[in-house]
Amino acid sequence: MERKFALALWLSVPALTAASLWGTARWIRHLDEKRSAGTGELKESTAFTPRGDVTSADGTRIHAEHGGEGPAVFLVHGFTCDNSIWRYQKAFLSRRFRVVAMDLRGHGRSGIPKNGDHSVERLAEDLQAVLEAYGPKEFVLVGHSMGGFTILKWQERFAGGWHGRLKGIALINTSALPLWEGIILGRALRLLYPLPLSPVISFFEVPRPVAQKAVDAFWGSDLGYLFMRYIAFGKRPSAREVDFQRRLTASTPLFCFARSARACLEYRLDPSSLKNIDVPVLVVGGTEDRLTGARVARRTAELIPHSRLVIYNEKGHDTLLECPEEVNRELDAFISECLSK
Repeated sequence: MERKFALALWLSVPALTAASLWGTARWIRHLDEKRSAGTGELKESTAFTPRGDVTSADGTRIHAEHGGEGPAVFLVHGFTCDNSIWRYQKAFLSRRFRVVAMDLRGHGRSGIPKNGDHSVERLAEDLQAVLEAYGPKEFVLVGHSMGGFTILKWQERFAGGWHGRLKGIALINTSALPLWEGIILGRALRLLYPLPLSPVISFFEVPRPVAQKAVDAFWGSDLGYLFMRYIAFGKRPSAREVDFQRRLTASTPLFCFARSARACLEYRLDPSSLKNIDVPVLVVGGTEDRLTGARVARRTAELIPHSRLVIYNEKGHDTLLECPEEVNRELDAFISECLSK
């Protein structure tokens, strides 16, 4: 009898823990929704015009769209997002500039590479293809998270061919250092990759219908909301923005998620390429960023000449959604300054 009671007690622990987490997640979400109710929304971007002729070096179709007139500003989104994450910046910046927003391979409306290569080297080629398609006389690059990785790798490989036309680079919640330097539990991640984590990622780099359904169910739950709130946002986030980011991440197929995760884990730059950047650089971070922490934002700014650092207090990895008005003003002033030189 005692053994049965002990067994029942042990079996009840996971169920009670799950119920407690679920209840906590629902309560936190309710508080976020209550706090966000009635708050004003910024104007979002109106319809941009898509361009259907962009193809990356390996034949992958790349979606790009544009709006506004004037000097060009290219927006590059991050991991498990698409260009809609720039919705507030697209609306604001397109009043004065020609804004071009792209979807990286495997994200949004861009194609999925036949060779399965989502490496940062290929992402840089995606950006190069978009630039070649538009052929701007002068332009500024703006990247968030993995989009910043993309821009810095592009700068390393292709910037020489755009000398005099590239006027500035804005890096938002990103890093010039390896991922483990800034991400939460980074030391553990460094020990786990490539082994034993790499084979696990490989398993999910091909479509797994059952696993995909499980992931979809997770992102649709309150626990999925709580996880996204923790990993991408700082203190007292808007429930509307957490839900928006959660939907973006959920829209990325699991096998593209896995391939892009590997790309981020293997992201490395030639340190000398950072010293060669000869245009102004804006580095933006948040004190609560758990993916590319404020410490690596500061370090990134130290490594790049002509850089300026802005850190937003109590904001996380999605400052462009958490404090869009402040980010818009900072970008507008920075871009204007770059283009005036």
